[in-house]
Amino acid sequence: MHLFPEHLSDKIGFESIRKATLKKAQSEMARNQLNTMMPFSDRDVIERRLQQTKEMMDLLLNDSAFPLRNLHDVRDYLEKARPQNSIIPLQAFVEILELSITARIVKSFINQREEHYPTLKDIAVGLIPLKDLEDTLQDVLTENGELRSDASPKLQSIRNKINKRRNDLRTTINRVMGRLSKEGMTSDEGATIRNGRMVIPVQAEYKRKVKGFVHDVSSSGQTVYVEPVDALEINNEIRELESEEKQEIDRILRELTTHVRKNRDSIRQNLETLTTFDVISAKARLSIELDGFVPVISETPHLYLKEAYNPLLLLKNLSLSEGQQEKVVPLDMELTKDERCLVITGPNAGGKSVALKTLGLCCMMIQSGFAIPARDSSELPIFESIFVDMGDDQSIENDLSTFSSRLEWMKHTLANADEDSLVLIDEAAAGTDPEEGGALFQSLIEILMARNTKTLVTTHHGSLKVFAHDHEYAVNGSMEFDQDTLSPTYRFKKGVPGSSYAFEIAERMNLQSVLLSSARTLLGESKSNMETLISELEAKTQEAEELKEKYDELQSHTQKERNRYEEKRSALEKEKEEIREKALKEAKEIMDSANRKIEEAVERIVEKGQKDDEAIKEARKEVEAHRQKVESDLHELEEEQQEQYQDSSEKPKVGDLVRLKDANTTGELKEVNGNKAVISAGGLRVKTKYNKLIKVEDASDRKPKKQKVKVNFEDGSRFKMVKPQLSIRGMRGDAAMKKVQRYIDDAVAAGRSDVQIIHGKGEGILKKLVHEYLNKRNEVKGYEMAPISQGGAGCTIVRFK
Repeated sequence: MHLFPEHLSDKIGFESIRKATLKKAQSEMARNQLNTMMPFSDRDVIERRLQQTKEMMDLLLNDSAFPLRNLHDVRDYLEKARPQNSIIPLQAFVEILELSITARIVKSFINQREEHYPTLKDIAVGLIPLKDLEDTLQDVLTENGELRSDASPKLQSIRNKINKRRNDLRTTINRVMGRLSKEGMTSDEGATIRNGRMVIPVQAEYKRKVKGFVHDVSSSGQTVYVEPVDALEINNEIRELESEEKQEIDRILRELTTHVRKNRDSIRQNLETLTTFDVISAKARLSIELDGFVPVISETPHLYLKEAYNPLLLLKNLSLSEGQQEKVVPLDMELTKDERCLVITGPNAGGKSVALKTLGLCCMMIQSGFAIPARDSSELPIFESIFVDMGDDQSIENDLSTFSSRLEWMKHTLANADEDSLVLIDEAAAGTDPEEGGALFQSLIEILMARNTKTLVTTHHGSLKVFAHDHEYAVNGSMEFDQDTLSPTYRFKKGVPGSSYAFEIAERMNLQSVLLSSARTLLGESKSNMETLISELEAKTQEAEELKEKYDELQSHTQKERNRYEEKRSALEKEKEEIREKALKEAKEIMDSANRKIEEAVERIVEKGQKDDEAIKEARKEVEAHRQKVESDLHELEEEQQEQYQDSSEKPKVGDLVRLKDANTTGELKEVNGNKAVISAGGLRVKTKYNKLIKVEDASDRKPKKQKVKVNFEDGSRFKMVKPQLSIRGMRGDAAMKKVQRYIDDAVAAGRSDVQIIHGKGEGILKKLVHEYLNKRNEVKGYEMAPISQGGAGCTIVRFK
């Protein structure tokens, strides 16, 4: 990507974004890459980098901790391991082992989630598991990164011998020192090490009385350090063993270096791939910190920023305490594909330059693979070059004034800008004669528009306002100014030029009226009238916007009232169903009462030995018909409650009825912001993740209601439904048989084909009474003991004719 001038990154603020990203990286390799990071201009590369950042943001926000760690730069070790018979230090193997483990774990982590992170999966393909190398290194290294004593049988044997001889040495030294101490020849300090050998501190006057080798003398000369002759041979043997130990360690390290040499290319590839993950992670972490979203990449020159915050102002606030943070006003700006130039006017310190930098910085960020602090509905094209003129490039070294530097910039821009360029000009025509400067920059803009170059200009010059108003491919814009307080609001308005408000601000500051009057005269009536017209237009625009805000507020209030009404209506419907269910239950109770009356009549018939088959059959039909009606109504009510809402395969959008996947909560989808959503349920606003929502449809809108079973009874009699089982366990005989008699009567009247009587096993008295009674009933076809799974000898199954 072509950027001009050379320090454009610093002028726009991209250098600050780069520095903030460096702090998010874990490895020096990633920091080196980020330090030279520049925007891309290839669409495929940009879209791939943005998708990588988006997936990493999702991973960091919603998944388990990303296992990216221990990113050691082992490139120097790999270079040293290249020659045959070379040896790299022990620390190299520790770092290579940790790096290999990280590569394997990261690859497994991504592979398990490949359907969620496909572009990260493409990167993870470059990670090569080196399990054999891992196992080899883990077999010889301790957890502290030291060489294990059992790294080889020979090393273990040598170290065992060294430990034994060192114990022997300590024993010998302690014995000699004990003897000399009794004779008063040693100093107060204990045995120590000199020149790698264990020695005894002996007072200088006794040194000739101690057989041994003097290794050192104290600074005072009063103590000499003697290696006793008894320990000399043991010390020599230890030295020989240590030499053997070093030779064996070198052999092991040389063998391990050979393993590393064989896997050198794979290790290097793992390092490069993990560094790529580190770079993506750093960008994603900063994007999350800025509350960023990935915008739409436009196929045309259409440019749209929705609630775009200046990233530098956000970074500044993040470095301050909450009480010190300043309010940042977002930028809403749109230029259609045919609007090639935007001229922004307005008062000083009104936010014109910030708006320019916000756009330029957001463009550089997305083309570098960052999400931007703007709504994801924002849309930006890809630019192959960006030219920025901030009007402060005075060069002492080249003896150029600010205006001369601007001319150099203009010359370079004209030579290189095309339809894929973005040109940002701050304070156009400043630094020279207003009329000449205005004409010069107007000509520049006309040439750029003829090339379809996207150009944004801030200025105070009225001629450029008129030019933007008259030209078919240009449009005016301004930074809003509160005329009541004479202070900027930092909100951008398209289509309306802005005034500098020089006279209004001067009046507010009580500048002498004679000075203001003279200034207006010098300005000229037409110019003054135009500025007045602009001020009045802006005032009317502000008034219209205030009315719109009131309208929006009223509309929002109306919508809330409507929602509240709908919620109340829903609650009433629910209450209606509850009342209906209660009525049906009451119907069953009425049946119970009616059945008791029939029961008495049946008892009298049975007691007299008489029976009216037709009457019983008619009663049975009526009971069965009413039982079916009640069961049907209850079943219908249950189905209506369960099928009130039906899941839909469509993705929900604002205004749809939705249900939470992990709950039965249903409500209206109110807002969608990326992967975040807000629903209104039961009068409450519930925040959740968008992917946890399922669109549902009101079943009543698309399913015909079932026809209810209606049964009319001429005599109005109602009967209760008979349960399939009766338990009389633990009851006395008389009470139990009365209950059995009533139950059999009910079962006969209800038309049941069979029932079960649970009498228990015990001594068999209740079972005997039940069977004797069943033998007397003509309606009983037969009876039998229940299977073991249903109670066995403790339960009798009764079958009716």
